[in-house]
Amino acid sequence: MKYLITGGLGYLGIELAYHLSKDSENSIIIYDKAVYGVEYASYVLNRKNISLVVGDIRDEERLTPLIKKADTIIHLASLVGAPLVKKRPIESHETNILGTELVTKLVGENQKLLFASTGSTYGKVEDICTEETPISPLSAYGAHKARGEEIVSAKNALSMRFATVYGLSFRTRDDLYINNMVKKALVDRSVVLYEQYARRTFIHIHDIVRAVEFFSLDNNFQSGPLNIGDPNLALTKLDVCEKIASLTEFHIISNEYAEDMDQRDYEVSYDKMLSKGFKCIMEFDLAMNGLLNYYESLFQASYENG
Repeated sequence: MKYLITGGLGYLGIELAYHLSKDSENSIIIYDKAVYGVEYASYVLNRKNISLVVGDIRDEERLTPLIKKADTIIHLASLVGAPLVKKRPIESHETNILGTELVTKLVGENQKLLFASTGSTYGKVEDICTEETPISPLSAYGAHKARGEEIVSAKNALSMRFATVYGLSFRTRDDLYINNMVKKALVDRSVVLYEQYARRTFIHIHDIVRAVEFFSLDNNFQSGPLNIGDPNLALTKLDVCEKIASLTEFHIISNEYAEDMDQRDYEVSYDKMLSKGFKCIMEFDLAMNGLLNYYESLFQASYENG
């Protein structure tokens, strides 16, 4: 299989490229601006069946031949998260919307297109969200992804509505909810918790990359939205903090006056994902211990080196 991964040097993309490269029959092209450099990706780029092209998602001349070579295009290139999109609105629009329009335009009828969307498109919903639930994003980021789903539908793409991701990657993100809470618990020994009963579902990054591979190889590939998350990790913010507190001691400080920027509060059905034969396998306790070891090591190294 010939894969093109846009945004392939990011938190998810680099992990996905490495996972796909384990099959020697695959060839993977990473397309990315490399705004964070490439040093952290050296181990991945050492794989014989992975190549990197540095370029902007808005560069049609550079992107066109790469898309033509691919059997499957996995479109991850995006400015991710409500705070970042709010902070950089013009770049976000050009990357998330115009970039998605360009990729969609270039994809041929006989190619597969998988688009990275998010559960944030649901907004704040009282009932259980299925793929048929009307979406109502409450942040610019959620709105961008909702518009992206609409754009890629022109090419019968699969829009993967990912749950909130967590876990270690070749380029670990500290701003992800669980990752960030673990870091604060170890460094600050306290967490200010607001909207503590807001619900969301989580998924480990290793399960996401497995899901992307699984559905890219699906012989009964179907277009439209698909919820992807771990049904066993439907948790409130308080649930997450209490789990961390069972592993390392820290204080939880409740704040009733602050709110989440994209106001995510929903429960999601993953019946469609499960019916297609995919399930998550990452053990939550094992992943949490990995995060604790990682951030504790960073803290100790920083302390020892002044």
